[in-house]
Amino acid sequence: MPNYKRSAVTAKEGVNFVRSVVEACSCLFIKIEQENDIGIDALIEFMENERPLNKQIAVQIKSGASYYTPESGDCAFPIGSHREYWAQHPLPVFGLIYVPSLGRAHWVDLKRYLKENPCASTVRFAATDANRFDRATFTALFMRAVLGQTPVLGLEEALRLARSNKADEIFLGLLVLFRRYPNNLSGWGELVRTFSERPISQIPPVLIYWLAHIPWHGDIWGGGEPIAPATRDHVREIFSQFTANHVIKLLAFIDPEAQIGRGTLGQSVEAIISSLPRAVPMLRQIVGSVQVDMQLREYAALILAMNEGTGALPALVALESEGSWYAGEIAKHIKEYGDVDPYA
Repeated sequence: MPNYKRSAVTAKEGVNFVRSVVEACSCLFIKIEQENDIGIDALIEFMENERPLNKQIAVQIKSGASYYTPESGDCAFPIGSHREYWAQHPLPVFGLIYVPSLGRAHWVDLKRYLKENPCASTVRFAATDANRFDRATFTALFMRAVLGQTPVLGLEEALRLARSNKADEIFLGLLVLFRRYPNNLSGWGELVRTFSERPISQIPPVLIYWLAHIPWHGDIWGGGEPIAPATRDHVREIFSQFTANHVIKLLAFIDPEAQIGRGTLGQSVEAIISSLPRAVPMLRQIVGSVQVDMQLREYAALILAMNEGTGALPALVALESEGSWYAGEIAKHIKEYGDVDPYA
């Protein structure tokens, strides 16, 4: 008698689970038969209110305990010979790992993963609430992530995720707080707390851009519910408690290549710092501190010059005397033109 391997049964469980989720959410699951499977197990077509959204994705489905490590909470599967096929596929390609013991799957954007990990032989990612795939999250999280829309989460759930110790949960929570609850004061409290209390390695850089919506600058794109004046006043009051250490932390987000210019993260850093009530004395303190990295002192010098013009010259000259050609160039520009504006 022929043997029917348990692995085949487990693989079917994964396909059937994904199908059940997709169809329960009124979307289309189009299975690719095994003889035609060269790295894609199915297509998913998204529907809303019984109407197609003209958006399809390709999915590779893995199923079984061997693809999930409970101790680390990681999912993993080999790339094998599929790298180019997935990378060049005309549709977005997602990996789905179904874990029978958990009764759910977790997803990863394969094209993005391959781009960010060009030398990887294995796709490895954390199984978290941010990439959970089941009936409860398919429409609210997964579909909206694929469509580039803001996920749908309640305020308390967004706050819970923002307070997580997992990077993608933190990002998801902060994203939802900023985009869906722009006038909720507890949400803004969490956004500022994340910046103030977490190490830089745990802070998504886009948070600085979101915080810059309070002082605003010319290259912020405004969409959705506007931030109310009372909300701005509340957050400005929180910002007013920032110390020189907060300013140094903000300066650390400036990209050495992009520096401070239109459309850069440095522009958002400058907007926040310049809005602080004690910005000038704190910037002077940082520029004059030998305990601070020279590059950060130079960024502080530029922002000081933007605020003070010729009044910043003594600090710039002192920094130049310590070997900063950058401060010397700023000083030369101010002597010639009276001020400095990197956005001009």
